[in-house]
Amino acid sequence: MISLSVFNQCTFIGHAGADAKLLTTDAGKQFLKFRLGVSDYSKKEEDTLWLTVLVWSSKQTETLGNLVKKGALLLVSGRLSVRQYLNSESIKGTEVEVIARDVQVLARPKQHEPNGQAQTVSEETATA
Repeated sequence: MISLSVFNQCTFIGHAGADAKLLTTDAGKQFLKFRLGVSDYSKKEEDTLWLTVLVWSSKQTETLGNLVKKGALLLVSGRLSVRQYLNSESIKGTEVEVIARDVQVLARPKQHEPNGQAQTVSEETATA
């Protein structure tokens, strides 16, 4: 009998909604956070899903902090995480986050990149 293990892997292509923010946890660990807009054209009108992307690799946060700008076209792969929270009005909410393993900048906004070359930053390449 073949045993199948559970596999949490996702890949999205979309545009950064704003410049990435470098944040620090209470324990002092830095991470990068940005929103990714992913469009769905399967309906008559465009429908955009906004995802929060978190990058925890310290080498990636250094590199991507300068590359992820509002409007950049990104390919993000990693795993999905669902988090419950209370907002400022004590209303319970749910957020779907992508814990990124690889981020590739497919196209930068014109104001940020003269040559438009794609760049890949992954856990493997960031630590090399």
